[in-house]
Amino acid sequence: MNDNKQEKGFKKLKSGRLLEIMVVVIIVVIVAIVLYNFLTKQKAESESVSADYETALEAQLGAVLSDIEGAGEVSVMISFSDEGETVIATETKVLEDGTVVTAPVLVDGEVVVLEVKKPEISGVLIVAEGADDLSVRFDLLSAAASVLDINQSLIKVYARG
Repeated sequence: MNDNKQEKGFKKLKSGRLLEIMVVVIIVVIVAIVLYNFLTKQKAESESVSADYETALEAQLGAVLSDIEGAGEVSVMISFSDEGETVIATETKVLEDGTVVTAPVLVDGEVVVLEVKKPEISGVLIVAEGADDLSVRFDLLSAAASVLDINQSLIKVYARG
């Protein structure tokens, strides 16, 4: 009875259909492993880049806003709703049996990056010595909204106490 099952399995393997399925499964597993490794690597790099980007943006904005007449010393805190996104190049292949396989494009073993989207800003807090003056407060609000290209409703300006 076992010989009969082995013989049927051998015939299926010979027919090529089982072999095609096994090749497709192996390709899918390899693509999944490559994508998993890339995405976990990108996430770790993204977190580091995101923190650096946030710190640099806060420092740069604080320095510029403190140059506004009457603003005095300015502190800035920026909150992000996400960590940005990296868009990678992919290629899609249709195998002989009609199976569609999508894989990342690799050049010299590295994934090709098409675009790196910056993190989305969800809120900005500005604390300034001169913010008790309404014209200074408005100037700080307008300048921050303009530089960050965000709606003024996401920005709060307070006087340093």
